[in-house]
Amino acid sequence: MINRITDFAPDGTETGVGLAIQDNDGRYLFFLAGTRHHCPPGELFYGGIGGHRETGEDQLGCAHREAIEEIGTDIEILPSFPTWNIPNKGPIRRVEVSDQPHPLAFYELVYPAGTPRASEVYHIVIYRARLSGPPKDMSPEELQGIIALTPKQVIQSLTRRPKLAQLLAEGALLLTGQKRIDPQTRLYPIGTARALVPILRAVYNDH
Repeated sequence: MINRITDFAPDGTETGVGLAIQDNDGRYLFFLAGTRHHCPPGELFYGGIGGHRETGEDQLGCAHREAIEEIGTDIEILPSFPTWNIPNKGPIRRVEVSDQPHPLAFYELVYPAGTPRASEVYHIVIYRARLSGPPKDMSPEELQGIIALTPKQVIQSLTRRPKLAQLLAEGALLLTGQKRIDPQTRLYPIGTARALVPILRAVYNDH
């Protein structure tokens, strides 16, 4: 059965877009949480560029708007084969979609206990993308920098909280934010960054 985006992210539900942006060496680019975000002492979360759809906005429009607003440059959306469905519970699976370009994944996120929106569901449509230009004009309140992680580091991210210095020693790159972020800060993933873990595990297990 061939599906449409609305089968996984229907109108009337909270829906957003996440971007799986890669550099020329295959690293994945993530934003590092800005100063307005609350993180545990000595820790900082990272996630994919993106955000909530606005009223009347489609997924592609949301992707371009969020990129320009967050990192000051547009992106090019890349088609993905296959497309993955990642439910909150249960295994991921490949799905066929008719939408063009094909998204990388549909991710069902449930807000965790203890948060203001605990148990509510948020659907993220994830697209592969690349930058159209260098990041610029970023607000430190929204994001303190951009880090590029290797696929292996992304896969390992749910089982450890490494220090920034360790990630850099392993091959990560800090594209922006060098002067703002303590190298001893421990990093952990949210949203799109977490969704990429089962996808990359499945991809690398096929090779």
